Amino acid sequence: MTKPWELLSSEIVYEKKWLKLKEDACRLPDGRILSPYLIVDVPGFCNVFVVTEKEEVVLVKQYRHAGGIVSVEMPGGMVDPGEDPGVTVLRELREETGYSSDEVELLYTMHPNPPLESNRAWFYLARNARPDQVIAPDPFEDIQVVLVPKAEFMRMLLNHAFTHGIQMGGMYAAAVKLGWLTPE
Repeated sequence: MTKPWELLSSEIVYEKKWLKLKEDACRLPDGRILSPYLIVDVPGFCNVFVVTEKEEVVLVKQYRHAGGIVSVEMPGGMVDPGEDPGVTVLRELREETGYSSDEVELLYTMHPNPPLESNRAWFYLARNARPDQVIAPDPFEDIQVVLVPKAEFMRMLLNHAFTHGIQMGGMYAAAVKLGWLTPE
């Protein structure tokens, strides 16, 4: 039976902005000590699959420096400390796209990379979204809103045109929930 490890010590060895690097010492169930176990401590985040009444998917296009790519992806962002992810997703929807929706539901939550990272991610679906304000991205975000018709979105999804790996599950889950993709 798999058992949790015992945390013996934890030390933050690097901290800047929203990133911390921790070194933990752990006792494994068989008594061995693993030290250091490195953990990247980053904030949780949420993403939202946004669809309009006309079945257009509202995506954002932006440069992602770490990957060196221009990415077309779902809007979203980091959950502020103590903030409910449901509040975060509505804020990010408005800020990044200028859209809002009264029909927002949680699709699922997950741990994006649990061997290395301590954070969680929440994926939402927003139906019947409508534009009702000008986008107001964060100071260092350069975002372009992209409307993609349902048929084109499904072609892109099934042809692996999207490159933001963590978002793929959210895209597929939304397509299934909307009845656009039927599991066999």
